[in-house]
Amino acid sequence: MKKYIFLSFLFLGFISCEKRREKRELLSIQSTQIESAFDEMTNISDQAIDGSLVYYKSGSVIVSKPGEKPLLPKTPCNVIITIDTISQPHTLTVDWGNTNCDCNDGKTRRGKIVTTFTGSYLAQGTVLTHTPQDYYVNDILIEGTKTVQNMGLNTAGKPYFNVEIDGQATFPTGETMSYISSRVRTWTAGFNTPIFRWDDTYEITGTASGNHSNGNSFNSLTTTPVGIQIGCGFPVSGTIEFTPSGLPTRIIDYGSGNCDLTFTVTVNGNTYTFN
Repeated sequence: MKKYIFLSFLFLGFISCEKRREKRELLSIQSTQIESAFDEMTNISDQAIDGSLVYYKSGSVIVSKPGEKPLLPKTPCNVIITIDTISQPHTLTVDWGNTNCDCNDGKTRRGKIVTTFTGSYLAQGTVLTHTPQDYYVNDILIEGTKTVQNMGLNTAGKPYFNVEIDGQATFPTGETMSYISSRVRTWTAGFNTPIFRWDDTYEITGTASGNHSNGNSFNSLTTTPVGIQIGCGFPVSGTIEFTPSGLPTRIIDYGSGNCDLTFTVTVNGNTYTFN
């Protein structure tokens, strides 16, 4: 009986420790969710302009022009893409509707992303502005703006883009987090095959900061470029130094290239895995 009581206390202590760890790393987890949601916007608009969404839907894609009646009826997982290339700047709207759509990348989405663009994504000097409208990813409300400017080719001959995000997320719990980042997005592979999406890869570097409704804040710095693969709804490689207010720096490691939706957080020499 005493042995049973001891094991029960040990188990309850482990559960309590796990809950404290998850609460302590809440900023790390939620900032990753926000960054991922905003990063996807460029991939979504880049694919939507050609009438395809690859992993960001599960139903049909309905392409229309402003004022036109869609050719297919709207269902929860039919995504409507509206392209206006007459107005200046041009406008692209991706609309999942007002009910959750189970997308092929394992996430749910509803609402709209409205993108304005001054020219082709591949043209130096083009500016794209992504604005979510009642847009939810996994029931997290994403608000704000993301601005992307094509800066031409870097010294290695790769296209690169300056990316500025000023956003906010509201989580299903009612908690909120403001989020600001300044990054460089380098198109490392696939830019020579614009019709074929599956070979596209990107690397992202830069800084970010945020403030949580619970009074905590953070700053982060990319120490190894974060790798993005088209078709994977999560970073696949790279490391970030993440420093919450009043706490030791965390090292977030996205792995070595596998799309497994898993990352680790190392703090004070201890490593924890999240997925």
